Amino acid sequence: MYVVDWLHKQAQHHPDKPALVDSASGEARSYRQVDERASRFAELLAVRWRLAPGARVAVLAGNSADYLEMLYGCAKAGVVMVCLNWRLPATELAPIIDDAQPSALVCGEEFLAVAAAMLAGRPPLPGIVVRGASGAKEVRPAPGTPAGRHRELADWPDYEAALDASSGRIVEMPCRPMDEAWYLLYTSGTTGKPKGVIQTYGMAFFNAVHAMLATKLTGDDVLLAALPFFHTGGLNLYANPILFAGGTVVVMRQFDAGEALRWLETEITQFLGVPAVYLFIAQHPRFADARFAKMRHWSAGGSPMPLALLETWAKKGVTICFGFGMTETGPTVFIPDEATARAKPGSVGKPVGTMLTRVVDAQGRDCAPDQRGELLVKGPGVTPGYWNNPEATQSAIRDGWLHTGDVAYFDEDGDYWIVDRLKDMFISGGENVYPAEIENLLYRMPGVAEAAVIGVPDPKWVEVGLAVIVLEPGAWLDEASVQAYCRERLAGYKVPRHVRFVDALPRTPAGKIEKPALRQRYGGAT
Repeated sequence: MYVVDWLHKQAQHHPDKPALVDSASGEARSYRQVDERASRFAELLAVRWRLAPGARVAVLAGNSADYLEMLYGCAKAGVVMVCLNWRLPATELAPIIDDAQPSALVCGEEFLAVAAAMLAGRPPLPGIVVRGASGAKEVRPAPGTPAGRHRELADWPDYEAALDASSGRIVEMPCRPMDEAWYLLYTSGTTGKPKGVIQTYGMAFFNAVHAMLATKLTGDDVLLAALPFFHTGGLNLYANPILFAGGTVVVMRQFDAGEALRWLETEITQFLGVPAVYLFIAQHPRFADARFAKMRHWSAGGSPMPLALLETWAKKGVTICFGFGMTETGPTVFIPDEATARAKPGSVGKPVGTMLTRVVDAQGRDCAPDQRGELLVKGPGVTPGYWNNPEATQSAIRDGWLHTGDVAYFDEDGDYWIVDRLKDMFISGGENVYPAEIENLLYRMPGVAEAAVIGVPDPKWVEVGLAVIVLEPGAWLDEASVQAYCRERLAGYKVPRHVRFVDALPRTPAGKIEKPALRQRYGGAT
């Protein structure tokens, strides 16, 4: 099987339909325009830079319509796009550059200093600068940033000039094999060296099909893309599927709750956010009076969603379909229908489309209903592996099944529940403790805005829970009141032995609470 140039297809069928819209300015680009601009970028890659098929081009830039044009330009040229996380410092980006070995770089102008430090001591690369496209805050040069390299990058031609210099001839992507790499998404590296998850054309195709099956997505839909494009949620939930179907993607350069509300109340029909995004929107002063006239489907993923937050949105008549996926699964594995989401809050439903799942115990035996174990996933949405890392590939994918590292179970109806990450579970006095269960309870406690629970060492019980809490404005709580609240509602071994109050919780670029940072800070709590 193969994948065709679906951007070009839509440009033929609906040339004047808006494909991409900038959320801040309202500027729209039609499918004809996006197809032409992607073709111009492909010509830059293949003709002027002479990048061979399979070569890599790294992109260090924020969200913009340009970013998606570049992605499809890479497809037309057969070049692999390396989506760099612009929130990482140069010291963390440099190993990714060494791993991916890109032959060119596209850089947002606000990241020139980071790029200069990232490329220090490495051979020069051809490149272009995206000027003022991402809206991200300026990143100042770090001490020791090589001034010469910084000036070299600043003198690169800008993106628009590079496109203008191309012929304008439309390039239609040749049919691509399902297993051919299209782009690389690197894991956060919180558990070690960052791994480049290979994203194939087949993964993108089947993810689009799965999104259509699960959300009834069509060409009439308008998506608000609020997550960063260096993350699978930004590109695939549901920007690529919307473009596959011929709909419209409204691109947020950076997430802003007020701007998101403005769009959600007017033009948007499809939206996906991580729990933090839904939390920030719900905390906005305009949320109480907001009405979502055109919204057709709400979904969420990324990390466990507190039931209290689901209930906050349900009071406005909004059913959030909380699903599950990973960078390694393309990402869609589960998205429940609205009936299941209402009847079983917190359930991710049944696996979508072609995706297959199992739950196994520590010995690899299939679990019975309601028995907790590790979730395994198989199907055409699963990555073939990690770039230049056969050891990690063999460890994660065994006998055709991806071992997710997530604890899950399914009920008698076959609906699944994601309990927690295996690495987040801790054992206290011989009992398994799942932090997500305690966090769900804490989110219901009056005065608690956000909460995270980790296991910390204890001389008697080996590990005990520590709750890290952000209070609502004007609220007051102490350790004793939090523990008393939990003790009334949880088994004793689950009650956090320690409580810390902070102004904000650390988050990953995808909006997940960064538990490794909390463990590093509080791991020796007594």
